[in-house]
Amino acid sequence: MADGPERRNGDGNGGLEAVVLHLTGPFRGARQHLFSDDISVGTAADVDIHFPAELASAVAPRHASLSRDDDGRFLLRVSPGETVYVNGEPIEERALASGDVIALGESGPMLRFLLLRAAPRTHKSLRQALADGLDCARHGSASAIGRAWLLLRTLPRQLLTQTSPAVRLLAGLLSLMMLASVATLALLGVRLERRIAEEGRRVRAVEELIRERTDSTTDPAVRAWFEAVAAALSERVEALEAMSDAGRRVVRESEPAVVFVQGSYGWTAPDGRVLRQLVGPDGTPLPSASGRSRTTLDGEGPPFAAQFTGSGFLARDDGLIVTNRHVAVPWSVDPSAGPLLERGFVPDLRLLVYAPGIREAFEARFVASSETADLAALRAPGLAARVDPLPLGARSPGPGDEILVLGYPAGINALLARSGPVFLDSLRMTRPDFWKVVEELSDADLIRPLASRGIVGQTTAASVVYDAETARGGSGGPVLSLTGEVVAVTFAVMEEFGGSNLGVPVEEVRRLVDALPDLPEPDPSLPPDAAELPPGRRP
Repeated sequence: MADGPERRNGDGNGGLEAVVLHLTGPFRGARQHLFSDDISVGTAADVDIHFPAELASAVAPRHASLSRDDDGRFLLRVSPGETVYVNGEPIEERALASGDVIALGESGPMLRFLLLRAAPRTHKSLRQALADGLDCARHGSASAIGRAWLLLRTLPRQLLTQTSPAVRLLAGLLSLMMLASVATLALLGVRLERRIAEEGRRVRAVEELIRERTDSTTDPAVRAWFEAVAAALSERVEALEAMSDAGRRVVRESEPAVVFVQGSYGWTAPDGRVLRQLVGPDGTPLPSASGRSRTTLDGEGPPFAAQFTGSGFLARDDGLIVTNRHVAVPWSVDPSAGPLLERGFVPDLRLLVYAPGIREAFEARFVASSETADLAALRAPGLAARVDPLPLGARSPGPGDEILVLGYPAGINALLARSGPVFLDSLRMTRPDFWKVVEELSDADLIRPLASRGIVGQTTAASVVYDAETARGGSGGPVLSLTGEVVAVTFAVMEEFGGSNLGVPVEEVRRLVDALPDLPEPDPSLPPDAAELPPGRRP
């Protein structure tokens, strides 16, 4: 190996260290530091970059060599009669640059030459392990499936053998969690299949017994008893079979009540003037140093409006919609809102909700918010006549329970990504604004919630933790049991922990909904409470 230094290889390269990454071959994924000025490559026992002859038949005993010139560059020289490719081109001698891909022979191992900032590191960092795994997969196969398979084979080995002990421990724990989740699902599936098979055997046995007894007796009471038993067992089998299709059924029946929330808010000063965007001579809004719109109470610029989207669901047949408080009162998580509120500015909120399958939008008004959880209630009376509300569960789910999460993660961008090229081309022709683009999505019947399935990891009085995927824009979406009941409401994402998500328990949802027995029509002159929410990133 090239580990007998006469000097560190970074000395002539501006503090950079020469490394080769094995992209393919018997050492796929390994990094080899080049500390010597003269390095040999081949299958001979005394070469620096050594390949076992039985595993690299395309490599000669002394296939090539690397040497450093007076300028600190590494020159790759090919032995007479041998073949080496650099970046796909055959060479005899070449000065290497960082990132060059070296192929030894027609079908031999591939290496990537790298110049990295010298550091006293004995293990790969997490970023290096991920980059090397992707690099090896990209060069190891020509097909997408083959590259994916190589990545699944290479990356875990990289994380578990070549990274620091802390990263290895984290990778091991995540792998165990994934295996445990897969094993749990597999076990549940096997148990369900066994129960279905067992009930089927019981039904067949009872049917056979019924035939025998029916043939041997004419007693109406006995026959009725056997028929009742057979019917009861058949119902149990049908119930078990329905459980296997529960997810599809719950999503189909629940999605009409899951609404897309679109809103914006501006500000009105105590003297009645509207906060406006500051524009230049050409009428273009002028951004501040941070990229936000510059505002003023004077001038003729357009009114300032902060735009946002979220999710919610119809919780009662009088038009009551449940969502997150940071969706219904968006300025409560806007750092720039505090100074305006202190100066007496009043927020001007506009909210629209869209339901799947209904083309028109519904004006929504703020009703109330929870004092103990990130929850709020809106009201859209027109929606109640068109959609059935979702039932609230009696209790929160427990660890290991399966759940379904519905909502609109990534907001308008996700809806557009699912709309198709024809719709996007039509938008480019009309260039719609924030409100118009959602209106056109609704007219095309393209507003549908996304559904993801997961397992509950932990339940406390304050939150339900689950691994079903969501993102910003999914705030306020319902978390459903496999019986179709709301058991939590999504409110935050734990991005540092594998995308795990947090939901408000259904007990808090019930507390808010039950506190509003008779909803009066909201007074438009009264703004929602603008108290601060607890800190934390919202999806």
